[in-house]
Amino acid sequence: MTDRVRTVCPPRLLGLAGLLGGYALAGGGLWVWAALDGLPAWAAAGAATALAALGGLWVIRKLLRWRMGPCLRHFLLQQPERVSRGETTDVCFLFVDHFEPDYGQADAAQQLERVRRWEAAYGRAIAGRRDSDGRPPQHTWFFPVALNDPCVRPVVASWPGRGWGEIEYHLHHDDRPDMPADQIEAQVRNDLADLRAMGALSGGRYGFVHGMFALAGGDERWCRCQDELDVLLRTGCYADFTFPSLGSPAQPPQINTLYRARSTGGRRPYETGSPVQAGRDGHEEGLLMLGGPMHFGLYPRLCDDAHVEPAHLPHPRRIARWLDCRVHVPGRPNWVFISIHSHTARQDAQDALFGEPMQRLWRALEERFQCRRLWRLHYVTAREAYNIVRAAEAGCDGNAGTFRDFELPPPANRTCRTEERS
Repeated sequence: MTDRVRTVCPPRLLGLAGLLGGYALAGGGLWVWAALDGLPAWAAAGAATALAALGGLWVIRKLLRWRMGPCLRHFLLQQPERVSRGETTDVCFLFVDHFEPDYGQADAAQQLERVRRWEAAYGRAIAGRRDSDGRPPQHTWFFPVALNDPCVRPVVASWPGRGWGEIEYHLHHDDRPDMPADQIEAQVRNDLADLRAMGALSGGRYGFVHGMFALAGGDERWCRCQDELDVLLRTGCYADFTFPSLGSPAQPPQINTLYRARSTGGRRPYETGSPVQAGRDGHEEGLLMLGGPMHFGLYPRLCDDAHVEPAHLPHPRRIARWLDCRVHVPGRPNWVFISIHSHTARQDAQDALFGEPMQRLWRALEERFQCRRLWRLHYVTAREAYNIVRAAEAGCDGNAGTFRDFELPPPANRTCRTEERS
């Protein structure tokens, strides 16, 4: 294996310098214009200073509103590894969907109509799209099974058999934020039994997303259980995919990092943990935190947390930001993970995403990574992403796509293909 070089990522520091420099240049330009227009020097300087101050206030307001300070610091101080010249990079692209047909207290008929519309829209959207392994885009539905009417379960359970993706677990207990650990565990075990009845989960193991991003007391409005990570580990959770969550008090300062965490007796225990490392088996060190990219730069919110929705469409220009985050297992920088998240059971999201926007993004991914030398694109599910991380920890290298089933096999409803509905 070729040597790899660790270096500070220039675009991160340049982006911050560009943001500050942009306001300085704008202020300087205004000063020159005012001076040429005959205004007194003091007036021109005052106008330039005012413009720069307004720009600075705008940045500070954004940082405070979206609670970005700790994440920005971590982003600027990170030193991601870079792939050596001539080495192939595998890009593992994951779609984490907080899939909630019950959104807005929808009744059974509305829920069924939503999943039928989703089914038709997604089938059209992925037509003709393939990664470097010949597979279509993969979706992971994090499904709050207890909140949805049983009539939608057979429809959702049929999608993995079509080769579209896999079903994992999504828990909401925001109606009871003070639910203790033993009751949460009972709820989790009941829900997992329902998911297994749908043919989901791999040997009882599951990926997890917490409702309202409020993992382990991260946002006490929705969850106050500080021992939730231990509950997840006891019940077979292999990884958490809750974050990032821009603007939420639950967002950890650690971003663009794969690590393991466990309960500490306090709130937000996932804020600290043990980084994963290629060639070192760390599965005993806690629950794998497998979050998506979070990037800062010159765009309206200052931050891109890989959330795709009608107000933040998946434009191809976002790919470069996500890639620059370099989410990877240390020691294996040639395997990069890009995890985007959304809530696509909502009708507005279906209309906005599964028309041209997502098709354009998939097409751009394939043109950028599949059709170019020294790149490979892999559409993966949450389980497959976890398996690739485990393969890296075991010291494996080469084509990341060959390790999709490294530890956890496909669930039953994935291996039993269903016929396409007419």
